[in-house]
Amino acid sequence: MRSKIVIGIIFLFFLVLIYRVYDLSIVSYDKYNKLATQNKEKIIPIAPIRGIIFDRKNNPIAFNQLRFNLAISPHLKINELKEKIDFLKTILPDINETKLIKTYKIYNSPYNHNPITLIEYLDEKTIYKIEPFLSMDEDFFIMPSYLRKYPYKNVLSNVLGYVSRANVEDLKKNNVITLTQISGKRGIEKYYDNVLQGEAGEKKVIVNARNIILKTLYIKKPVTHNITLSIDTQLQSFIYNLLKKENKKGAVIVMKLNGEILALVSYPSYDNNLFVKGISTDKWTKLLFDIYHPLLNKPVSGLYPPGSTVKPAEGLIAAASGKWNPWRKIECPGYIEIGGRKFRDWRPQGHGETDLIKAIKRSVDTYYYQLGLKIGIDFLAKNLKKMGFGEKTGIDLPNEKNGIVPNKEWKIKKYHQPWFIGETLNAVIGQGYFLVTPLQVAVNTALIASGKLPKPFLVKKIDNNITKPVLKDVLTKKEKRKLWIIRKGMWEVCNSQGGTATRHINIPYFNIAGKTGTAQVYSIPQEVKKRKKEDELAYFHRSHAWLTTYGPYRKPQFVVTVLIEHGGHGGEAAGDIVSQIYIWLYKNGYIKK
Repeated sequence: MRSKIVIGIIFLFFLVLIYRVYDLSIVSYDKYNKLATQNKEKIIPIAPIRGIIFDRKNNPIAFNQLRFNLAISPHLKINELKEKIDFLKTILPDINETKLIKTYKIYNSPYNHNPITLIEYLDEKTIYKIEPFLSMDEDFFIMPSYLRKYPYKNVLSNVLGYVSRANVEDLKKNNVITLTQISGKRGIEKYYDNVLQGEAGEKKVIVNARNIILKTLYIKKPVTHNITLSIDTQLQSFIYNLLKKENKKGAVIVMKLNGEILALVSYPSYDNNLFVKGISTDKWTKLLFDIYHPLLNKPVSGLYPPGSTVKPAEGLIAAASGKWNPWRKIECPGYIEIGGRKFRDWRPQGHGETDLIKAIKRSVDTYYYQLGLKIGIDFLAKNLKKMGFGEKTGIDLPNEKNGIVPNKEWKIKKYHQPWFIGETLNAVIGQGYFLVTPLQVAVNTALIASGKLPKPFLVKKIDNNITKPVLKDVLTKKEKRKLWIIRKGMWEVCNSQGGTATRHINIPYFNIAGKTGTAQVYSIPQEVKKRKKEDELAYFHRSHAWLTTYGPYRKPQFVVTVLIEHGGHGGEAAGDIVSQIYIWLYKNGYIKK
């Protein structure tokens, strides 16, 4: 009986064993084969190289220089790590052992099987020197990397921005950033970061239990996207050096009438190469607290009172409104008095009888005071917004500002106070609450020159995909019919005797049209009978100087807008700069006579 029980147990054991073998080899084969395959196959992502940025003439203005990173195996014991860093110290005496050990500890974990980078951006000369020593130790790895380089430094930093090490927020934006660990921080580098990052590749390999690659199954190459800008670097450098030579702080824009930007200059600026490896605290503090704001991209992020540069647009609005006769001559003394306060003209003795063309030519404040009272701030503000003021232009750069076109509703929302008549008089001459960016002034000038409002752009091409200009038809039929009056007034500004820019414009090849502006930065008390001259004031009390132009007058092709911070009178401060820019455009084939 016992033997039968033993035989039965043995038989049952073999029966279970046979069933298990059958289950593993036949019934569950697909399941376990898939698991086994997953265990041995591994997909390794391949980081793409960041795209190159070219100017309009295909000169590289942001590119990558070959560099190398030094990494070390993970999972080393602390004494082993110290020994290897001590050895490293013998061939690279400037390294900081404490910092390297700290970095290693941060990235070392049981789940990390990749080498840990300790030193970045070693050049080829250094690698040639240390590689023979490191090759004898299988725990050291030399891995190719790249360093972003900006050869034009301060000249293009406001346009390009820079790249630096990605932070936690950056890593959430794009999976490729987790591979490159680099992200764009300002300018084109930031706005087009997703494009410039490229597309990751991958390598499918077979590894053993120790994560050693046994075989490569396939490789999918990463994809790099390059960008071509509309910027002419020679023109950009020419303008930047003009401002630097004359020590004039401010912004300059050179733009085709379709919105294509050839130069976008901000002075002073900064060297964007400082940020790539990580800027020191001292240098960052110096830039951050510089009273001339080198970190501010002044053409798109700087906010300034527009002064008289808004007068052509306001004249157009009034002339087309049906409420204002542009040919009617109005007596314009040296001031008008409202509520016991005198609102003065820039010319104390006044201008006598003035129509719209003369008001633009001579920039007659008292004419515009009366225009503003007749038309009303709400009607003016509504139409100024559609003409490019108080709204972002849509340029392909980050941190563009809206500006402010004030009206009654705006003041109630902002300050919970009613609007006063005197504020209309301030606003109509581009003062008071009114704030614009230089780019908005340039876009509005293009509208007057062509009849279409352009969307400015810097990227001319991504790979082989060409950017199509965007032009908005914002003017009414009446406004289009009245444009010639405004253009005539702007021509007289630059060419007719008594024009506010005539004495300061010297272009021998063709005529241009424009508008000057002198935007006060502090108010003059009523009791002051005689104003000081601009050059007698302290620098930060001087007015901002504007000159916005288009040319050639008969067949407009370009807008040139110049803002000189605390420059005084627009024509005097900016006339020569504008003239030299148009001469450069002519001599370099952009404008044909």
